Amino acid sequence: MSISDNLLVLDEQEIKGVNLVNHFLPFRSQTSGLDFEAIAGSILKAALQKRLEKGSTLESFKSYFFESLQYKLTDQEVQPLIEKMYFDDNAAGLFKVSPEFLIFKSAQAEASTNKHIAQVFIGFICNSGRSFLKLSSEVNFLEQELVEAFQQRLTDCKEDPVESPYLPFMAELFAQDLGFLLEHPGYFLDNLRVFFSLYTFMYSSQLALNINDWTEKPVSKPLFFILDTEKASLERNQVREAFRHLRIKAFDLFPVLSMLEYLNQPKDKKAKKFPLWKFFLEINEMDALQRNNVNESLIKFCERYREKRKLPPFEEYPQTTKELIEVLSITAKEIFGTKGTNQNDVNNRYVNAFVNEIAPHFVQVRGRSGRVLTISQDYLLLLTNLAIGSRKQVQFQELLQEFRKRGVWFDRQSEQAIIRFLERIGNVERMSDSGDAVYVRKTL
Repeated sequence: MSISDNLLVLDEQEIKGVNLVNHFLPFRSQTSGLDFEAIAGSILKAALQKRLEKGSTLESFKSYFFESLQYKLTDQEVQPLIEKMYFDDNAAGLFKVSPEFLIFKSAQAEASTNKHIAQVFIGFICNSGRSFLKLSSEVNFLEQELVEAFQQRLTDCKEDPVESPYLPFMAELFAQDLGFLLEHPGYFLDNLRVFFSLYTFMYSSQLALNINDWTEKPVSKPLFFILDTEKASLERNQVREAFRHLRIKAFDLFPVLSMLEYLNQPKDKKAKKFPLWKFFLEINEMDALQRNNVNESLIKFCERYREKRKLPPFEEYPQTTKELIEVLSITAKEIFGTKGTNQNDVNNRYVNAFVNEIAPHFVQVRGRSGRVLTISQDYLLLLTNLAIGSRKQVQFQELLQEFRKRGVWFDRQSEQAIIRFLERIGNVERMSDSGDAVYVRKTL
């Protein structure tokens, strides 16, 4: 399925009265109670291209494991102790052995609060073309038996990507960072909630900042944070304005993505879904006849879209693709921006879900500066390790550039605070007083 395939049936799309966004957005109007272990399990299933055999459950695996183990135990009385260590408390001990056991939890990612985040990141993995090697956790003899028994209950699977990533730069970095973490399974397990929480926020934020810039491929846009131990003085305009600017941009997410659903064959679940910017760029590459036909379809769609939502028709439509997509975008924002309407209430709930459920770990109220974006030491250390990756160390300025690639920007004051923090924990080698001569090492 291609963009052209989706556009060919645009005239057939029924404009519905309900408001839906099924793709590209990792949160919904009610996104409480996220289970990042379940999300991780679903993503690992796609990354490792392995799933549980049909009918396999945690209970059936336990029976299978002890049945295979009984011939290797010299003292059968230790079995209750092993069961307590690895299978009590919903198998909490088992999930600390190796990340692949999280595949047991992948079914829980089908819950509405989890599946939208998993869907976005699975799309990143499937489109990356990256191979994720078999995990090699450092385990003891007994845990090796658990791992081998589990791997015998897995079967090959491959998921076809449903979405073309809206933010290719973020998709590439996510696949790279996940691959790095899986080379350190213990560190991954210790930090999986921080990792997926960080990427969910970074992706959602950069999606909001890029949603209206559909005439070109998305790039990381400036979004300024401070360390949660810093003061947010009033003269730091970039810091003071960051959250307000982000929240304003978030109001355009649901309207634009809701309109985009109709361009992507919403009734056909097998049809690949493409970002708005890809539509614009591909239509612009068409020959004049094709482009004119598409533009006619866009005009008819906009007429039906406005009529269904009881908006007055335009007296005259523009003739260029850029202007027509702009008209569609304006129409969507008009539908969801009219105060006192159900659509406006829906949009407000989505923005509130972003602020209250996706962003709370990254927002603090700082007196007269109001709400500012902050990053804690746990998130900063993980981000630092991801940015350095497989290298031993990097120059501090290169580290900051890696942060910016991932959507995390700092002003000069915060840069100095980061150096002081990293020096305190012994991760910095300073060659001179200039920033270019400061090298930062991983904590791994």
